[in-house]
Amino acid sequence: MVSYRRTSYANRGKQLEVELETTNQYYNSHGIAMVQKIPIPVKVLNLDQRTGKITSAFYEKKSTVDYIGTYEGRSIVFDAKETNVETRFDLKNIKEHQYQYLKSQHQCGAIAFLLVRFKSLDETYYLPFELLAQYMKNKKQGGRKSIPYDEIAKGRYKLSAKGLALLDYLSIIDKIIDG
Repeated sequence: MVSYRRTSYANRGKQLEVELETTNQYYNSHGIAMVQKIPIPVKVLNLDQRTGKITSAFYEKKSTVDYIGTYEGRSIVFDAKETNVETRFDLKNIKEHQYQYLKSQHQCGAIAFLLVRFKSLDETYYLPFELLAQYMKNKKQGGRKSIPYDEIAKGRYKLSAKGLALLDYLSIIDKIIDG
């Protein structure tokens, strides 16, 4: 008899989320930036009174992005994504409403971006909205449906740790602002 291991997606992206939470707490507590994780609006239908566990729920509406904040007097909005593919970041990982939200924020002057973790490489990159928009436009015109790893990695956008900022994305934003 062959036994198949069940794949659990429960903790997918959990490590990335923990690192971002630590980074944002560091930024917030040191007065560097105010960045918050935005909760997904959920409507609880059933709650087990004995255990206090939610047994049935649904998303009330589509969420925007994971993180919203302010840095140097400017709004920053971003989402964190993770991929197991070493050679590319698939655009299907970005929901259309998330892309439209980033686009609207970018058009209003916010710094909009994605943080993309290549899990098997243990590398995390800042993906500027402009590069994302270029590939989304090409995709809609029948072009490729992913951004090559080399395209993301060739910029000066690889994140590293700086003290308790485990994913110091603000240093990348500083480089972009300073030109």
